[in-house]
Amino acid sequence: MTAQSPNDQVTSAFDDADYPAYTMGRAAAMLGVTPEFLRSLDAAGLLTPDRSTGGHRRYSRTELALAARVRELLDSGLTVLAAACRITKLERDLAAAHARITEPEHTDSAPSRAAQAPTPPG
Repeated sequence: MTAQSPNDQVTSAFDDADYPAYTMGRAAAMLGVTPEFLRSLDAAGLLTPDRSTGGHRRYSRTELALAARVRELLDSGLTVLAAACRITKLERDLAAAHARITEPEHTDSAPSRAAQAPTPPG
């Protein structure tokens, strides 16, 4: 294996949506929000920014997309009640999808393909 050159590492970081490239101030400016808004999303557990050696938050593009979506929902007038209803519906839908995925296949109750195939005239 060959070592990655510094240029390859930089290109890789640019391509990585999870690379923590943005400071809190820059992230807030890009999203048009306050640093307090980003801190509130961190406190709520939605964002988990990396920390610099000095302890400063560093956000990735993935985290900025989540923050932008929250801001969009709030700006659209989403109320606490509407949010709670939406969460509850999504939880129900997720549980149903999970049940379908983990449900064992019932191959014994379904006829086999050979039994379903028509018998050729002969």
